Amino acid sequence: MRVADLSKRIVANLENSSWIRKLFDEGNRLKKEFGEDQVFDFSLGNPVVEPPKSFTEALREEVKKGGHGYIPNQGLVEARAKVAEFISSRFSGSFSSKHVVMTVGAGGALNVALRSILNEGEEVIVLAPYFAEYKAYIENNGGKVVSCPLTEKFEIDIEAVQKAITPKTKGLILNTPHNPTGTALTQENVNELGKLLKSCEKENSQSIYVLFDEPYSQLIYDEELADPFKAYHNIILASSFSKDLGIAGERLGYLVLDNNTPDVDLLTAAFVYCNRTLGFVNAPVLMQRAIASMDNLTVDASEYKKRRDLIVDILQEAGFDFMMPKGGFFVFPKSPIEDEVAFCQHAAEKYKILVVPSSGFGVKGYFRLSFSVSLDQIERSREAFIALYKDFA
Repeated sequence: MRVADLSKRIVANLENSSWIRKLFDEGNRLKKEFGEDQVFDFSLGNPVVEPPKSFTEALREEVKKGGHGYIPNQGLVEARAKVAEFISSRFSGSFSSKHVVMTVGAGGALNVALRSILNEGEEVIVLAPYFAEYKAYIENNGGKVVSCPLTEKFEIDIEAVQKAITPKTKGLILNTPHNPTGTALTQENVNELGKLLKSCEKENSQSIYVLFDEPYSQLIYDEELADPFKAYHNIILASSFSKDLGIAGERLGYLVLDNNTPDVDLLTAAFVYCNRTLGFVNAPVLMQRAIASMDNLTVDASEYKKRRDLIVDILQEAGFDFMMPKGGFFVFPKSPIEDEVAFCQHAAEKYKILVVPSSGFGVKGYFRLSFSVSLDQIERSREAFIALYKDFA
């Protein structure tokens, strides 16, 4: 097949992401050559803590019951009720199973939401640095990506957002705790955003949706979780149990609307329709049944906090400059040299440290490091990070 036969946009995106493939290929090469225990792979955000015992017990019981047929496109009533109960315990507002849609992961949830709200050419603001696939999700559904920088402390820059809003703005993706930086936004900062968006909606006679992407929100350490439902009325919560329950491969996600969201029934119906016609159809039925039968869906974040504290200690000892991550399982240090891609490739080659350049997250000059790895790997990497930084000090 010729390149000309493929989508030009997809080919361009493949070319732009080639450095990621090179990083993965290099990691595999190093592991084969030196052994996995000699390579310090901090590249992937894969949950390392196993699911809680209550989940595995519930899943075991559901498997015994059998039954694997089609279910309602919106998801099982009992699973949706459990999600509504869970969200009600964590955020202000009024939530019911009627306005919950079970999706194939948070990625599926965001694509369903974007397909439901976007007309061709309408704009969605992403706050840079941002999860790399936001751009593809928006473009998948006919939207235009508008990148807006966070502050140096990775907080929402209200003035920058104001400048980014146009009459074509349809949405803004809000992610806290944040991938890739580990920032947990404050309630005050989110309130300021809500105040701005209300003003812009009124001024331009337009609806602007905040797509609240929060799969890391149970993994929070030094900050109270901000509640966007206190700040704004057009909130679409898109999330999953991938990170907190540690079941990323099971792709169990959901969309939630406050019962008082404008046109809530129509918006929910749009979600259900898009969930079906985009081809996702349903989140895995066994996973839905398992969470529905659990007593609660809360988790203990202490294992990730141990890892956060250890990697922070190592990076500080080495001399790296970074903001303390307050949630999730990522750190986002500054690159010691301007070319962060060259720095990451150098780290992988010389010290067998695998980290991700910030270019793929919409900014330059940083690198992302996932501490969702074993405590042993983190501790063993100490001398490698110290030696690496000395090369550039």
